[in-house]
Amino acid sequence: MMELLGEHRNGSFGRPERAGLALGAIVAAAFGLRPDDLGSARRGAADVAFARQVAMYLAHTHFRLPLTTAGELFHRDRTTARHACKQVEERRDDPRVDALLAHLERSLDLAADIARLRSRTVSDA
Repeated sequence: MMELLGEHRNGSFGRPERAGLALGAIVAAAFGLRPDDLGSARRGAADVAFARQVAMYLAHTHFRLPLTTAGELFHRDRTTARHACKQVEERRDDPRVDALLAHLERSLDLAADIARLRSRTVSDA
């Protein structure tokens, strides 16, 4: 699933797998889920489905991945990813959802910064 994820928009994750792991782990943790729940073949409960929609939305908007790739990350197709992005965007009018997304975006940026620092530390050693 995550090996399809491209590098973070600033390239700060280094390898694409790290960006994918960060996305899955951060979104799943925010919703109290396991990262594997996001890629489940079943739709799941409403909270799981919304978490997956958020993950696809962030893959598309924050990581700037095409909808096809964002969907493939979670075993969904392009039209499902497009629907997910539309659903999440419509819910951004809710201040709680907007705040959650802002926190997730900052968390992804922080994870990228940590990955960049780790790679510098390893290369300096």
